Amino acid sequence: ISCFIFFSTDFFLGKIILNFLYESNIVQSPQKIKLEIEKRKNNEKSYRIKNDFYHHTLKSNTIAKSVWGSFNYTTCTDKFGFRISCQKNENKKNKKKIIIIGDSFTEGIGLNYRETFVGMFNKYSEYEIINMGVTSYSPIIYWNKVKHFLNKGLEADHVIVFIDVSDIDDEANNYKKCSDSDYVCDRFVKKDKLEINHLVKEEEKFPLFKHIQITTKKLKRKIKPKIYIYRKDFERSYWTYSDSNEEIKKGINNSMKYMKNLSDYLNAKNITLSVAVYPHPGQILHDNKNSKHVQIWRDFCKQKCKYFINLFPIFFNNKDNVKKMDIIKKYFIKNDLHFNRRGNKKIFDYLIKLDFGAPGRI
Repeated sequence: ISCFIFFSTDFFLGKIILNFLYESNIVQSPQKIKLEIEKRKNNEKSYRIKNDFYHHTLKSNTIAKSVWGSFNYTTCTDKFGFRISCQKNENKKNKKKIIIIGDSFTEGIGLNYRETFVGMFNKYSEYEIINMGVTSYSPIIYWNKVKHFLNKGLEADHVIVFIDVSDIDDEANNYKKCSDSDYVCDRFVKKDKLEINHLVKEEEKFPLFKHIQITTKKLKRKIKPKIYIYRKDFERSYWTYSDSNEEIKKGINNSMKYMKNLSDYLNAKNITLSVAVYPHPGQILHDNKNSKHVQIWRDFCKQKCKYFINLFPIFFNNKDNVKKMDIIKKYFIKNDLHFNRRGNKKIFDYLIKLDFGAPGRI
């Protein structure tokens, strides 16, 4: 009887009841949710912009309110579009400059700048630290971006490249050299993703029931989310502990090619190079500290780098026999690939032990 009453009410009055709840702000309307999603997307697009030479970058002289998951933070950039502290920086007495470049880990996504390892290092170091890192970068972009700014007259004494595990996937599937230049183009023409609209449709016969279904599903996912990044077959990081295939080989070969180009270019300008590697949560769960990622870039650095900065051991060495997931919870943003403030501090503590002012390569 209760079910009959509920579905009868829903069939005849469900839409009216839902509209009342929307107008009273008791329940968020589909239109309001959609507007908020669009607003967030448009905000990101306002300062994450395309670039003709190195694919994409951050807009220059920006102060933007950024959102990453449940985190709100501020992104500030200088006249070149390099991320900087939103607080006034002191002028460094030492005129030496160090470029640090990488992807979202180096940009410091989800954190205010002074909470990132680059921001901490900039505050600590006597050298001027230039952060060229932007989300979704990879070796072809590292090479093009560094070359572009040095050719334009930017001075630097040392370059540190933070190679991400996901760079292999980007090099295999996302980026390529443009057909008419050395600039960076999309490997494939990107199609607009079909938006899966879980919101209540006007023609829904039982709108209240549908709304309850959607709300229950969202609540369930909030309590017990599907965390794809921890799966062994997660496409962005599985390659380090899997058998090699053509896609992996292509990603590695392209990465090595563009990093060699960068090394040769810097060597000709008498600028030293260092390469840093670090794990994703997937490496901590399914790999070991002597990962394929470590081996590849250690071998690369034997003749080409001032330092090979191996950050795997500091996240693997475990004196107290702490569980793997506890390490991830301690150093990474919850249910996310990226380091939290504590993880960034751990990287910073390692960096300050190295003397980047010393001349020459290994």
